[in-house]
Amino acid sequence: MIARLAMGLALLFLLPSGRALAERPLVPMSVSPEMGGYDYDRGRDALIAGETVIALAAFDRSCAMGNMKSCYNAGLLNEDLFKTDADKTRRTTALASFDRACEGGFQRGCVAAAGYYRSALSGVQDLPRALVLLRWACEAWEADGCGDLAEMLYQGEGTAKDLEAARRFFILGCERGGRALNCFNAGLMALNGTGGPPDRLAGFDYYHRACRLGSAKACSNLALEYVQNDWNPEDFAIGKGLFKMACDKGEMIACKNLGYLAERADPGAAGKKQAARLYRQACDGGEGEGCRSLGILASDGIRAAGHKRDALGLYVRGCNLGSGRSCYNAGLMYLIGYRAPTQLHTGLGWFAAGCKIGDASSCGGAALAALWLGERDAAGGADKAARWVLYGRNLDPASPLLDSVSDYLAKRTAEPPTLQPDRG
Repeated sequence: MIARLAMGLALLFLLPSGRALAERPLVPMSVSPEMGGYDYDRGRDALIAGETVIALAAFDRSCAMGNMKSCYNAGLLNEDLFKTDADKTRRTTALASFDRACEGGFQRGCVAAAGYYRSALSGVQDLPRALVLLRWACEAWEADGCGDLAEMLYQGEGTAKDLEAARRFFILGCERGGRALNCFNAGLMALNGTGGPPDRLAGFDYYHRACRLGSAKACSNLALEYVQNDWNPEDFAIGKGLFKMACDKGEMIACKNLGYLAERADPGAAGKKQAARLYRQACDGGEGEGCRSLGILASDGIRAAGHKRDALGLYVRGCNLGSGRSCYNAGLMYLIGYRAPTQLHTGLGWFAAGCKIGDASSCGGAALAALWLGERDAAGGADKAARWVLYGRNLDPASPLLDSVSDYLAKRTAEPPTLQPDRG
């Protein structure tokens, strides 16, 4: 089955908690001589020549004359120098430059300063001030001010969560020409119906924008929709091309999906060999679903994927990378002794890991392992099995496997459900 990249997953954010401000491009505009334009241009020329210290001095002089763009650029250069020489006073100086640019009406300075006030590592964390600065920037049509404000509202960072407002500000951040991330998040919220009713057309319009702006994740999600129209050869070709482009840009779930398409297009040895190469690329790149698919090929005896005995290690690796279905397959191999010794405790551990990741089938496996352990020691039992089933129902109320496990728990006279490796 083609893996759905980010539909229903958490939004992507530019400034996760505990990270310093992201790098931002220097302002490319020229300004009039009466506002420190000579030193501004001198600073730009010094940068081109690779003379960062001279450039910083020029921007500082221009900033002192009231050129707010120079204040912003001085802040960026102090950031860069702080990264290289670890002079902590430069971080304070950078923030002061950004604050001055913001107070002078240059809104990119507000966005940059807000990044410091959001960061727990900055030493000056002030979330209410960050919210104020980002609102100023957004109201002045600074697109990334809207996007960063949306992040704070979505996460409840310094304020109550407000998903409706977050969706609105992501849209503003996209439509005002901001970064691809704003468009991606706007599309994801529209498609999932987060912060408002689902809007499929709007969602894919924002995905298109994000893809064109360079978001590999958006391109991969678009590809998913195209290849699902496999009755239309043109749509399928577009989707396959988008997957390849996203894979080449390092989006590992796209590489995994390309492998699936290769398998489906040619079920023979050549197709499986190509699929194994793409699954391995995804797995090595940190995508757990790639490890799971590679493990399935290995267990089927496809030598390009590895030896049959390698399957368990690939499932374990996929589980550790966050693939709940890999956890299920690892747990199953231990539970039934499928090319591994029967170890109920170990199987329960892998099933539990998958269940906690969000895989309902793993919860069903955990229930059976807990039940059978209860026949041996106090680590399991019917009560614990029932709790695992309840946990799984919260994840997927319609899971057929959980139905079978529930029937078995209720009757205990019937044959236990037959578990099979997850090959979807």
